[in-house]
Amino acid sequence: MRTLVVSIGNSTIFCGVFADDRLLASFRLPVQARGLGRRLAARIRSDFSAAAVCSVVPPLTRPVVRELRRSFRITPRLLSPGAPHGLTVGYRRPRELGADRLAAALGARMKFPRRHVIVVDCGTATTVTALHRDGTLLGGAILPGLSLGPEVLAKRTAKLPRVPLRRPAAALGRSPAEGISSGIFFGHVGAIRELVGRIRREAFGREAVLVVGTGGHAPFFAKEGLFTALEPNLILDGLRAFLSVLG
Repeated sequence: MRTLVVSIGNSTIFCGVFADDRLLASFRLPVQARGLGRRLAARIRSDFSAAAVCSVVPPLTRPVVRELRRSFRITPRLLSPGAPHGLTVGYRRPRELGADRLAAALGARMKFPRRHVIVVDCGTATTVTALHRDGTLLGGAILPGLSLGPEVLAKRTAKLPRVPLRRPAAALGRSPAEGISSGIFFGHVGAIRELVGRIRREAFGREAVLVVGTGGHAPFFAKEGLFTALEPNLILDGLRAFLSVLG
């Protein structure tokens, strides 16, 4: 059975095509609802038995669902905290949980069953989410993502330049651009390490925990020793798991 999964994010629309539980293709498209069906058809040229969508951009949710229905003649299932996804959400108000964090937790649950997991999703925002081995999403933290730092500094200061995202060779910058690269990158590494450490202790004590990195910016941190595993398609896996729960 071929399935289509779509994650609507703040920067991109992340798409995946599965044959049963095997991911055949994944790709990102610019964030805009208009013409999504046409753009998807140009990339995949396939029919689907089912589709799932999660979204953190409410104004785009309905247009994207409408586009998929019109282009592929399927009605996508929408993943939300109130949907029958199989996890227990430990938020005080569960409906406030972002659907992308829920999808990533579902992917982690599928890939690492019966394990405590902390998911670090590095996108427009960086989120840290604790998932208990019993299937309870306990909570976590949210901070501005790696790409927002250079953007904000360039916009809100008079002289600081806009710098590209990269891993600097050294923390000791010898120019404003080098200093920004150092501060943004190594500052983010430190923030992730501190948050993961605190959340690990608060949620799991001395029990073993897997730390899973995902999201478009996660590969930047592959050599920093932050993650037990790097799973760039975790949200897509979670949407596929959601369809499996629905049957």
